[in-house]
Amino acid sequence: MTISVKNEKEEENDTYTEALEAMKNDPDIRVMRQFRQHTVSNTFNHVCHVARMSHKIEKRLHVKVDEKSLLRGAVLHDYYLYDFRDHPMGAYRHGTSHAGTALKNAEEKFNLNETEKNIIYSHMWPLNLTHLPRCKEAWIVTLADKICAFEEMVLHINFSEG
Repeated sequence: MTISVKNEKEEENDTYTEALEAMKNDPDIRVMRQFRQHTVSNTFNHVCHVARMSHKIEKRLHVKVDEKSLLRGAVLHDYYLYDFRDHPMGAYRHGTSHAGTALKNAEEKFNLNETEKNIIYSHMWPLNLTHLPRCKEAWIVTLADKICAFEEMVLHINFSEG
C-alpha cells in the first residue's frame, strides 16, 4: 500500500520555503521529475522532501546554518540525472558513486560554494566512508536524506511536490 502526501506550504512562510518554491520552478531542477527514486517517488519529489526535512531538523535543533547553502545542497544532492534501475552499474554501485556524479552535474549547471559541494558529495555517508560531511549543513542533509529514504522506501510515503 502506498500513501501519498501533498506537501502544504509551511505555516510560517519564511524565506527558506520561498526559496525552495523558486528552485522548484527551475527547469534544470524540474528535469529530476523524470527519474524514479526509491519505491514510490521520483528524484524531484525526493530532493524537495529532503530540503523540507533539512529545514525542520535545522529549526528543531536550533542550529545556525547557511540556509541558502542548506537548501541548494539538499535540492542538488541527487542531481545525478539518470534512472539507476536502468543503469548497468546496479544498486550498490549507484549508492557508492552517485554523489560524485551529482556533484559533477551540479557544478556544470550551478555556481556552487564549498558548503554546497560538501553537502552533495558527502550525503551518502557512511556508505561512502571517505566522503565525510565537513560542515553542519552537510550533516543535516545527510540525516534528512536517511529519514526521507526510510519514509519513502519502508513506509511507502510519497511526498508529492506537484
